[in-house]
Amino acid sequence: MPEPTPLSRRPSVIVVVILPAMAYAYGLIRSSAPNTPETSLIHIWAAAGLGGMLTRLFYWHRFRGLGFVPGALTLSAIAGWCAVAERWEPLTIGVPSFLLMLASIRAGLYLVQFHRHPGLLVGVLLVSTAGLILGIGLDRLFSPGGEKGEPPPSEPWLFAILTTGLAFAAWAWLFRPTFELAVEPILWMMYRIRSIGPGRGEMSPVGPCLVIANHACWLDPMFLAKVLPRPVTPMMTDRFYDLPVLRWLMKRVFHTIRVPDKTYKTDAPEIQEAIAALDRGECVLIFPEGALRRTEEKPLKRFGRGVWQILVARPNTPVFACWIEGGWGSYTSFFNGKPTQNKRPDIRRRLGVGVAAPITMPATTLENHLRTRIALMNRVADVRKLLGLSELPAYELPEKTGEEEE
Repeated sequence: MPEPTPLSRRPSVIVVVILPAMAYAYGLIRSSAPNTPETSLIHIWAAAGLGGMLTRLFYWHRFRGLGFVPGALTLSAIAGWCAVAERWEPLTIGVPSFLLMLASIRAGLYLVQFHRHPGLLVGVLLVSTAGLILGIGLDRLFSPGGEKGEPPPSEPWLFAILTTGLAFAAWAWLFRPTFELAVEPILWMMYRIRSIGPGRGEMSPVGPCLVIANHACWLDPMFLAKVLPRPVTPMMTDRFYDLPVLRWLMKRVFHTIRVPDKTYKTDAPEIQEAIAALDRGECVLIFPEGALRRTEEKPLKRFGRGVWQILVARPNTPVFACWIEGGWGSYTSFFNGKPTQNKRPDIRRRLGVGVAAPITMPATTLENHLRTRIALMNRVADVRKLLGLSELPAYELPEKTGEEEE
C-alpha cells in the first residue's frame, strides 16, 4: 500500500502544474496573429486563466476536484457549437478553454497523488502536450488571423463533436465528485466545519480502511466525507435508503451499504457488504453505535458487534477514529425533540471534526467482541482531545456476565 504524501510535500507537483501552464501560454503566444485588440484580449484571458488554474489546482479535496471536469467539458462543447454557428468572439471560446485546461490538470494531479506509478509520467507529458495543442489549436481556430480571418469550416464541427462526446463521458464517469462538489456550497451555508488531526494526512489514498465515529445527527456522513481526502462508502438504514430518488443516488452513485432498520437481526448482510467493500480497497464509514445520540448526558453509546465482526474478518484493516463535535443540537439531531422539530435550521453553525492517526487492532483484543468494542469506544472518545474538549470517563468492561453477552 503506498504511503500518502501531502500535496504540499511533493516537489513533482510543481512540475505537473507549471509544465502544462507554460505549454499552454507558449501555444497562445506562438500562434498569435498580429497585435490586434482581439489577440490582446486573448492574451489577457490567458493570463487570467493561468492564474485561476494555479489557484484552483490547490483546491484541498483531491477527489471532489474531479468535479470540475464535466462542467469544463460541457462549457467547451457549448463553445464548440457556438463556433459552428459562426460565433467567433474570443470571450465565448476563451473562458471554456481555460476551464478545460484547469480541469485536465486537476485530474492529472489527482492521478499522480493517488496512484504512484512510473506510467503516470506519460500522463503528465500528455497533459502538457494537450496544453500546447489546445493553446495553438483554439487560438488559430477561433481568433482573428490568417488570410481571411476565418477558420476552415470542418474544424469547428470536429471540435464541437469531440467535446460533446467527452462531456457525456465525463458526466457518466465523474458524476459522484461533480455531485459532491455541487452540494458543497449548500453545506458551506449551513455549517462552518473545522477539521484537525493527524489522520487526515495519514489516510492512504488507496487501499482498504475503516472510519468509525460518534453519531449525533443525520448529516454526520456528509461532515466526514467533506474532511476526509478520499471517497467513503457509508452505511445507511433502509428508512432513508429506500426513499425515491435517494435510493438511486445511494445505490448507483455512492454505492452506500443498506442496513435494515431492525432492533434484532437473525442475519446481517450489511456486514458482508462492508467486508466486500474493504476487499475492493474502499474506505468504509460506520457509526458503531448503530443509532443517533438521544440525550445530553450520554454522548456515546456502547458500540454494536458489527464493527467487531468486520475487523475479525479483516484484522489488518487500518481504523481511523473520528469525533464530530457540534452535531448534537443541530437541526437534524434529537436535541429538544425529533430531528427537524423544535429547532431552527442551521446557518453557519460551527462544527469540529477530529481525525486520529490510524491503528490496527491487536489480535488479542479481537479475540473478545466486548473488549474490542470498549477499546474502540475509548479510541473515539480520545479524539475529543484534538478538538480541545474535555475528556470523557474511560469506558471499562462490565463486571456482570450478562452484559458481556450483549
